[in-house]
Amino acid sequence: MVNYHCIAVGCNNDSRKSNKLTKYPHMVDENGNIVRFFVLPSASKQSRLRRRWIEALRRENFHPKRSEFWHAVCSRHFTDGEPTRAHPVPTLFGYNNYGKSQGKPRTSNNSRASVSQRTDSEKITDSMSLENVTVVEQISVADLYHGVQHEIVIQAHKEKKVPIRVVEPQLLPNIMQHDHPYVVNPVSACSCTSDTNWDDADAHMTNLEQENQHLKTHCEQLEKELKASKEENEALKNQLKESERKRLEVESTLKNKDKLFRNILIEKITNCDTRVKLFLGLPSLVFLKSIFDFLAVSASSMKYWTGKSSSLEKRWHTENLKKPGVQRKLQLFEEFILTLLRLRLGVNTMFCSVLFGVSQSSVSSIFTTWICFLDQQLRPLLKWPSRQKINKHMPLSFRVRYPQTRVIIDATEFFVQRPRNPSAQSRTWSNYKSKNTFKALVGISPNGAFTFISELWSGNISDRSITQRSGFLDLIQPGDHVMADRGFLINDLLLQKGAQLNMPPFCRPCRYGKGKFLTSKEIKESKNIASLRIHVERAIQRLKSYKFFDGVMYIKSMSIVNQALRVAGVLCNFMAPLVSKVNQKV
Repeated sequence: MVNYHCIAVGCNNDSRKSNKLTKYPHMVDENGNIVRFFVLPSASKQSRLRRRWIEALRRENFHPKRSEFWHAVCSRHFTDGEPTRAHPVPTLFGYNNYGKSQGKPRTSNNSRASVSQRTDSEKITDSMSLENVTVVEQISVADLYHGVQHEIVIQAHKEKKVPIRVVEPQLLPNIMQHDHPYVVNPVSACSCTSDTNWDDADAHMTNLEQENQHLKTHCEQLEKELKASKEENEALKNQLKESERKRLEVESTLKNKDKLFRNILIEKITNCDTRVKLFLGLPSLVFLKSIFDFLAVSASSMKYWTGKSSSLEKRWHTENLKKPGVQRKLQLFEEFILTLLRLRLGVNTMFCSVLFGVSQSSVSSIFTTWICFLDQQLRPLLKWPSRQKINKHMPLSFRVRYPQTRVIIDATEFFVQRPRNPSAQSRTWSNYKSKNTFKALVGISPNGAFTFISELWSGNISDRSITQRSGFLDLIQPGDHVMADRGFLINDLLLQKGAQLNMPPFCRPCRYGKGKFLTSKEIKESKNIASLRIHVERAIQRLKSYKFFDGVMYIKSMSIVNQALRVAGVLCNFMAPLVSKVNQKV
């Protein structure tokens, strides 16, 4: 069935809404009928009528093709509710107010007043005539000032004196006598006399100026108080909004039991440094917040893993747009805690889904995404240090016995589920562990920090082969000393790089009788190397304290094990050094 949508500008009527009239009341017209849809006229049979419809729509760049038969206009845009012979074209649109009249133009009071005034003036003009005009006799200036007796001087300023003529009222001509009471006699209005006390006037003016200055100061003070009151009022409004927001959050949290339990769990885990180190594998709470603030900038635009197609670049990601889709149920900090908790304690997805109130698929997606993201962000911290850095942080025990040591290497294995494929079973079988394993080559600096972690290899690979193929030899420089166990038969490989291998000596067979032996010098050297090489075992033990690698790993998790191993190595480097620089027993 074809679904029609009204193509008029501003109209959102849709044929799919006909079954939901209570939710979409606009689908019912004024007559109580359900809105109907009428497709555009045929381009071949009614081309002229089709063109008139398209012109009435007034849509820019709208040129439907002949084959596009689904374009329709709803009955609300027709005068008769449908195309008729009298009105075949839709005419009711938003740009013409859907055919409603705009009303008569409003007449303002000023326009009416101006009309009335013009009418009155016209009436006065029509009623006037030359017979009603009275001729006023002209009076000269000399006659106007007739009767002036003397002059007085008003001391307006100390420097200038202004003479003013005083005229007796009885000597003024009759022209100054007015019939209207609102006209004041200029002479009677002037109360200036020749004996006015101008000193009192100056003192009064001085008092007025002082009072004016006092009022200005008072007004400025009031303006400052008003400004402070407005700022305080604005601050109180912001506090009220924040309090209201927090109140709504608390109410929603109390209603959502999963969110409430999640908040209590995170609060318990991040309560102190001891719990942060135990449950999350980070040294302190301050460090947890600092590293999250560093990661949150890039994590806000992170694309979550939902399959192979989700790894492709999206337009919103490349163009730095807002991430589409519904809002995620967990906040970024909660997802960060979930990832560290699963990496540190090795809990399965079912247990994490119960703790955080989300589905198992969401837990798997969050953990996979965050592990890859952490590997990308923290991988630069797992770097090969320079010779100068090694010497600067060289512990005293190494400085005395083996000062040229650059790295201590060893191989470690992780148990994995037995594959179904027989060839995969044989490749992952370890004779040393007697189980199916994956092997990795790790290297630490003399102070115990991880400087090299290889990719995981099948369990039947030898130590020499993993050293050759992991890229470790590319980091070795001439003059470096590498410390390893007896199983690493790589002395010839290091000599090609100009380096030296420090390894406990092998026992030689006795000349007489059965058995093997070491000389006293070789025994002492073996003890010295073993006492220093033990630090790589301690580093591996710290690495495996992240229980995600403990026990038997699932085959399905093999896609992120390499990333998780590097992330765990970087988190181990955040801990305190395994070997202190001083106060080490020699």
